Amino acid sequence: MRPKVFACQTALALGLLGGVMGPVSALADDTADQIRELKAIMLEQQKRIQQLEAAVQKNKQETQETKKNLQEARQLAAKERLPSEKPREQKTNILNAAQTSAAQIPAAQTTKTPPVEKASLEAPPPILVSLKEGLFVETLDKQWSFKIGGRILADGGATSQPLNGFNGYASFRQVRLEVEGKAAGIYFYKLQYDFAGTQQTIANNGNHVLAGVRDAFWGIQSPLFAVPGAKDPGYIMVGSQWEPFSLEQVNSSKYRDFIERAAPVDTFSPSRHIGLAAGAYGDNWSAKGGIFTTSFEDANPFPARDVPAAYGIPRYYYPNAGNLGSYASTPNWYQSTGGGQYFDLTGRLTYAPIKDDHKFLHLGLGGRYHQPNDSTGFSNDRVLQLGNRVRSEEAVLGQALLGTPDLSCGTITAPQGNDNINNAFNSSSFAGKCVKNNITFNAELAASYGALGIQGEYFGSLYNRDQQKINQATLFNASYNNNGAGNTITGVPLNPWGQKAYFDGYYIQGTYWLTGEERASAYDIRNKNGGASFGQITIKNPLSQGGSGAWGLAARFSSVNLNNGPYQGSYLYNLLALTTNVTNNPGARAYIANAGIVGGRYQATTLGINWYPDVGFAVQANWTHVLLASAPLNGIIGQSYQSGANPDLFELRAKVYW
Repeated sequence: MRPKVFACQTALALGLLGGVMGPVSALADDTADQIRELKAIMLEQQKRIQQLEAAVQKNKQETQETKKNLQEARQLAAKERLPSEKPREQKTNILNAAQTSAAQIPAAQTTKTPPVEKASLEAPPPILVSLKEGLFVETLDKQWSFKIGGRILADGGATSQPLNGFNGYASFRQVRLEVEGKAAGIYFYKLQYDFAGTQQTIANNGNHVLAGVRDAFWGIQSPLFAVPGAKDPGYIMVGSQWEPFSLEQVNSSKYRDFIERAAPVDTFSPSRHIGLAAGAYGDNWSAKGGIFTTSFEDANPFPARDVPAAYGIPRYYYPNAGNLGSYASTPNWYQSTGGGQYFDLTGRLTYAPIKDDHKFLHLGLGGRYHQPNDSTGFSNDRVLQLGNRVRSEEAVLGQALLGTPDLSCGTITAPQGNDNINNAFNSSSFAGKCVKNNITFNAELAASYGALGIQGEYFGSLYNRDQQKINQATLFNASYNNNGAGNTITGVPLNPWGQKAYFDGYYIQGTYWLTGEERASAYDIRNKNGGASFGQITIKNPLSQGGSGAWGLAARFSSVNLNNGPYQGSYLYNLLALTTNVTNNPGARAYIANAGIVGGRYQATTLGINWYPDVGFAVQANWTHVLLASAPLNGIIGQSYQSGANPDLFELRAKVYW
């Protein structure tokens, strides 16, 4: 029984084992399939991880490259400069460094579009964009740039003695827009327009703030103009620009330490003229010179032909050649002189033997030769009626205390119908010819050590005149008889003194920055529009960054002397008891022939406070005390004799510039 039982048990066990192993085998097969699927998934995920790692690495490289480009951009921005500005301080720029290549274009796009040349697939070069001082755009290679800028200067003031000016007045002194830039690495340009003031002709104490074009020039600075010892090549420029003369003249109103320039600067400096100039600069020197002619700022840049009593030579006119006894009743007495447009030869040299970030010493010389041709004070007033535009260093108040007569003998009025008058005037042709030429020079000195700065200039102006024509204009017998009817010349001008006349002036000023700013940081040797000058000081603690801005004090003394020859001042005025016209008195004419030119004397002190909260914003306050105002004797400013007056003038300016 037992063998049978054992056999049965064995068979039962084998049956049970087979029943169990069948499902286990099937389960094992399923697990193997799942493992294979998991391995495939893991391989796919591993590939994706590798792709992500590669993308991350590529992004890291691109980020590093972008950081490098940004760093280079900042370094370039720190060194960037426009044609007429000193190097700018650090700027925050936006770098557009995107580049497109054929590899970045999707395949679907390249297969559906026609072939494109490689050049069309290249993006423009990277550019720098800054809004810190206007809108400034420049390519990374600095070959092209463009800037939109401007300024608004709002002035207001009052005086203790208005004399011939205003008790109080407020107006816009300057409202300007400008564009400037570079092209192709060698060209530069600038256009500036002033909307403040008026286009009207200056006459009889009129508005001496003229609206219109200011800078309007273009130039070339090419390696072809290499200068020995200079890092940068020389340059040439043409158009309306500053004549290179006087440190204070070429200094921008955006950065001046006083609201207005010193009186001798406005008296003797030529301002902007249309011309052709060449210049160069080194690390511590600058030089510029050129030839110039008419100006947008002249009293009358385009005087009309045959303008009576102001421009031209009087002529005698017969309307009927067959009737010599019949004289004209129409205004044809004046004929154009021709050659009414003057020209200048002007140059300036500067040298800074000491120059670093904290101190400097500046020396300069300027010279100007002026050939008036037949121009008169009607158009060329700044030279031939010297000082008539000076407004007591507070221009908004319009107080004119200086001005010579028309030194050209250019304002002639005469009656018609007398052969003697006709022959005398036409034979001499003296109207507009009394000044042969004018030579003006100046010397500059400026220095700074830390927060303390000083500056001064001297000006001298020599007029070479024609004595014969002066005598004809002044001593001509004004009384004639025309067929029994008396005719008198009533408008022969005061043109006294002799062949030489010399006028001069000077100023000295000092500045101190209470908040520690240093003027050396603003010294700009590379200014093409006029030569070495001063730009924006570096503000240590701007108001926008929680500081107080830059606070400074300024003081100035200025002097102008436009009197020349004997019998000056109150003695001459009381002696003649005249205004500007010669009466029919031989004795008076004899005095005038030996008298001096009386354009007046002026001396004043000015104290100022300057606050620059941030670059582009400033508030200035000036107090001017006139120490001496003496005896201007002329017709342009329409004032009575002034002597012994000591007015105080107060002015406030708020300005924004970009």
